[in-house]
Amino acid sequence: MRVWGVMLGGLLIWAAHFLGLYILASLADVAGDGVSWKIAGLAFSAICMAGAVFVGFRADAVLNRSPRDTSRAFGLRVGVLGAAMGGLGVAFQTLVLVIDIA
Repeated sequence: MRVWGVMLGGLLIWAAHFLGLYILASLADVAGDGVSWKIAGLAFSAICMAGAVFVGFRADAVLNRSPRDTSRAFGLRVGVLGAAMGGLGVAFQTLVLVIDIA
């Protein structure tokens, strides 16, 4: 079960990031003060990016030091790829905030 958490960790962080930014955008629309909500979105995006990087590096570290069990190695490789894709998704979703603030 732990391997499933590693395999899906980056993608779950990406999904949580999408939901979090959606909630922040909705609150900003209701509250009316956009700049502080955008800064909160950038901070939330930085935390999510750090989480995706952590999951990817952790999966890679376990992959490099573990015995070569093929099913576990496959799950860890998928975890590294999922973390990279999740980080890329977080980066592209955050790009909208960065362009809008500039």
